[in-house]
Amino acid sequence: MTSFQKFWKWLQAHWYIPIFLIGVILGWMFFRRSRDRGTPIAQTKTELRAIEAEAQAAKLIETVGAERAKALVKEQYQKELDALDAKQKAEAKELEDDPQKLAKFLVRAAGGSTR
Repeated sequence: MTSFQKFWKWLQAHWYIPIFLIGVILGWMFFRRSRDRGTPIAQTKTELRAIEAEAQAAKLIETVGAERAKALVKEQYQKELDALDAKQKAEAKELEDDPQKLAKFLVRAAGGSTR
């Protein structure tokens, strides 16, 4: 009997062991990712804050104009802008022209800690 045949016989008899190991690995990968981003409730709160920030920026654009809205959004989220790393600062620089996207990005980057 070859090694492959022995392995195949063992796998047929003990099929639940590899299935269990695959499940453990997949579970670890899934929960490790969600732990890095926080709890689902914290993620939801962050997303709600980001949506609120985007809506407030849209309202600012309507009331004071796009140029003034850009300055107000930068001023409002200055603490978050200062806390960004180099990669995030580059992305924020790209989003400067759109106050809505900038506000949403800054709230997400801060992890929802604003207000």
